[in-house]
Amino acid sequence: MAFIALSSCRQKPGDTIHRPSRGATSQVVHEEIRRRALTVPRILVLVSALFTWLAFPPALGQDGGASRVALVIGNSAYQGAPLRNPVSDARSMSRRLSKLGFEVITVENAGRAAMERAILDFASRLQSETTGLFYYAGHGIQSRGRNYLLPVDADVDSERALRFEALDVQTVLEEMAFAGNRINIVILDACRNNPFERRFRGGARGLAAIDASGGTLIAYATAPGAVAADGDGDNGVYTSELLAALEVPNLKAEEVFKRVRVAVSERTRGAQIPWESSSLTGDFVFHPRESAAQGASAAPAPPPGGGNEALFWETIKESKT
Repeated sequence: MAFIALSSCRQKPGDTIHRPSRGATSQVVHEEIRRRALTVPRILVLVSALFTWLAFPPALGQDGGASRVALVIGNSAYQGAPLRNPVSDARSMSRRLSKLGFEVITVENAGRAAMERAILDFASRLQSETTGLFYYAGHGIQSRGRNYLLPVDADVDSERALRFEALDVQTVLEEMAFAGNRINIVILDACRNNPFERRFRGGARGLAAIDASGGTLIAYATAPGAVAADGDGDNGVYTSELLAALEVPNLKAEEVFKRVRVAVSERTRGAQIPWESSSLTGDFVFHPRESAAQGASAAPAPPPGGGNEALFWETIKESKT
C-alpha cells in the first residue's frame, strides 16, 4: 500500500500574508507584455507564411523543384561538311539551361565514342524524380524510318554503315526511359542537308517522325522530311528562337515550343516550321516564377479592442521599431 503525504495549504493563525506591492505588480505585467511582444511577431510571420502557402500551393503536375539534368551536344567540325552554328548553339543552350536550374553536361565536336560515353553518363544521373533533357545540334540523317545523329568522325560510305558510324536516336530515348522518370524532353536541331546523300539509295531528307514514348516530348527544328537552315548569326534560327522562348516565365513546355514554331515560321516566311511529338501527361515549366501578387503577403492587422488588449498591441508595435 502506498501513502502520499500532502502538506496543508491552509493558513494558520498568526501567519503573515505577503502581498506584492502595486509597483511590483505593474513591473510583472510589463515584463509579461514585453515577453509577448517578442514572441507574437514571430508567430505572425509563421501564420502569414502558412496562409500564403495555403492560398498559393505548388501547382499539381509540375516538376515541383525535382532535379533537372541535361545533356547538350554540339557538332560542327565535320570533315567535308562543316556547320557554322552547332557548337555556338550548344554553348548558348548550356548557359541558358544552367540558369534554369539544370545540371548540364556539355559535349562539343564529339566522335561516336565520346557521344556514347556522354549518353551513358547522362542516363546514369537520371532518377525517378529527375527531369531529363537531351539537346543535339549538328548533322542528322534518316534511314528506313530511323534517325541517326552524326559524330564528327563519322565515315559513312553506305547507308548500311550508319548503324556502326552514327548514333541512333532510339538509343538515346531508350537510355532516358530506363530511369522511369515522369518527364523527358528531346530537342533535335539536326535537320540539315544529308552530307552523304549521294551514297544513299533513298532520297529522304531531314529527319523521320518518331512517336514519343510515355512521358516524352520530342522537338524538331523543322517538320519531318524537311530541312532546317544553319543560320547566319551566332545561333541557328531554331535555337535562337528557343533561347528567347525559354526566357519567358511560367510557360509550360508545350507553350514554349509553340512560341518557337510561330517565331521560326514567321522569320523564315514558312520555309521552316518546327514540329513536336509529345506524350507528356504532366506539366513542366522551364522558368517558374511567382507573380508579385503571389509573393506579397500582408501582415494581419491587430484586432480592434480597448483597454489591456489595445495596450498589448501597442507594445508589439513599439517592439518592431
